[in-house]
Amino acid sequence: MIVSQLWQYPVKGLAGMTLDSIRLEAGKHFPGDRRFAVTNGHPKQDEALAGHWVKKSFFLQMMKFEELAAYDCDMAGEVMTLSKDGEEVLTADLSTEPGIRLVNEFFAARFADRLGGLPQLTRVTDGAFTDTRAPWISLGGTASVDRFGAATGTAPDARRFRLNIMLETDTPFEEASLVGTEVRLGEAVLRVEAPVGRCAAIDVDPATAVRGPHYLPLMQREFGHTDLGIFAEVTEGGLVRPGDRLTRLG
Repeated sequence: MIVSQLWQYPVKGLAGMTLDSIRLEAGKHFPGDRRFAVTNGHPKQDEALAGHWVKKSFFLQMMKFEELAAYDCDMAGEVMTLSKDGEEVLTADLSTEPGIRLVNEFFAARFADRLGGLPQLTRVTDGAFTDTRAPWISLGGTASVDRFGAATGTAPDARRFRLNIMLETDTPFEEASLVGTEVRLGEAVLRVEAPVGRCAAIDVDPATAVRGPHYLPLMQREFGHTDLGIFAEVTEGGLVRPGDRLTRLG
């Protein structure tokens, strides 16, 4: 298995960006990943607005708002640029109140009528707004993505699964065999903790922002499970780049 792509998703629920390298830290999430999120007006969203980790049900997410997939997201430092169909639609400095206000107004104009309150940008105080509270990163194999595409009649697209590290693999779901082991990846060492169970967000085509059929029952029938990818904790930090080989340590 060889690293083929590194993905960072700066804002939960929005598109990601590829990286040339990343320096992983022991016991930490993927750097820069899901630092920000946009609340969905949930009446009990105070914890989220305070920057504390909360469940994904408090945020705008593709599982419910597939049109989020239409926006490309680029983050340069604290400046976020959103584009749609190749045209920039928003640039905001998330370190400033005016920038945060721009983001809130942007999402309110598009989603407020479908929410229980106004959407608001929030920044995590420690860690990341990932779906698990644990400081895990996510990895997946290209052959698994290809097998999903073949089974569902969709174009293979790693963006559908929003994983941090894509590995070039030959056999579908072979990465699942690493659960319970330690692996070296570039300069870093990871302990593979669990498979990534999928949710309805995978029904959304990342290329078209159109929701397709519900694929979880099909995955269960075809594969005997609804997992794609693995979670791992970094036990030894270090630099990881595309082209680095994954080595099983035991």
